[in-house]
Amino acid sequence: MLKLITSIIRWLARFLGVFLFLFFAWFAIEFGIDDPSCMSPQLLKLFYTHIIMMFALIVVWRFELFGGLVLVIAYTYFSIINHTFWTNPIYPIFFFIGLLHLISWTFRYGWKLTKGGFLGRYLLR
Repeated sequence: MLKLITSIIRWLARFLGVFLFLFFAWFAIEFGIDDPSCMSPQLLKLFYTHIIMMFALIVVWRFELFGGLVLVIAYTYFSIINHTFWTNPIYPIFFFIGLLHLISWTFRYGWKLTKGGFLGRYLLR
C-alpha cells in the first residue's frame, strides 16, 4: 500500500511539474522575455530565480532529492525577494511540487536510513 501511495505522490508531482513547465514556456513564447540588461536588480533576481525553478523541474525527473530541494529553496528565496509567500495561485505550486518530490523520495529511500540499510547512491536517485 505504501508503494502505491508513493507512486501516486511521485506521478502527481511529475504531472504538475510538466503542466507548470509548459504553462510558463507558453507565456515565454507568447509574450517574450524582457532583456535582462534593462531590468531592475530586484526583477533580475526574480528572473534568475524563476529560471532556476524551471531548471529544477527538469532535474527532478532524474534526481528527485536534489531537484526537490532546489525547488523548495528557490521558491523560498523567490518569496523573500518578492516579500510575500503567496503572490498568486501559480507560483506556490513550485513549492508544493518540491515538497511532493521530497515526500516521495523519503517514502522510497529515507526510511532505509532509519533501518540502517541506507546507501550513498540513494542520494542520487
